Amino acid sequence: MDDKFKNKYRTAPARRLSLDYGSHGLYFVTICTKGRLPYLGDVISNASQETQNIASLQKTCIGEVSEKNWLDIPKHFNFVEVDEYVIMPNHIHGILFINKPDKEDWQTNKFGAQSQNLASIIRGYKASVKAYATSNNIELIGSQNIMTG
Repeated sequence: MDDKFKNKYRTAPARRLSLDYGSHGLYFVTICTKGRLPYLGDVISNASQETQNIASLQKTCIGEVSEKNWLDIPKHFNFVEVDEYVIMPNHIHGILFINKPDKEDWQTNKFGAQSQNLASIIRGYKASVKAYATSNNIELIGSQNIMTG
């Protein structure tokens, strides 16, 4: 693979070309925010009286929507189950179970239109979060959600 595309360096894709990303199995996914900015929340420290210091995420409006829409994935893709996930300030990690035990028509990873596979699931999820921000006039600046209008 060439190191440059349109005169810019790029990294090799993490996808296995021989894998069918619509087949039965567990898929670990990481989705980062644009520019890796902390749109989803802020880490806050919850210092206890004991010597433990426990941190948690104080989600922004978009962080709340991203969690809700993540949990709603099975409503739009009835063959998907959401397993463990964690939302961080600038990304989400999650495990999706594509439950298709009877799938027999194996298709290798291909370029072009995708449906009923991991690419279409992630595309739908990302589009739903972006659509919410756009339709609610949420301007994203750093980790602050500023409502306009």
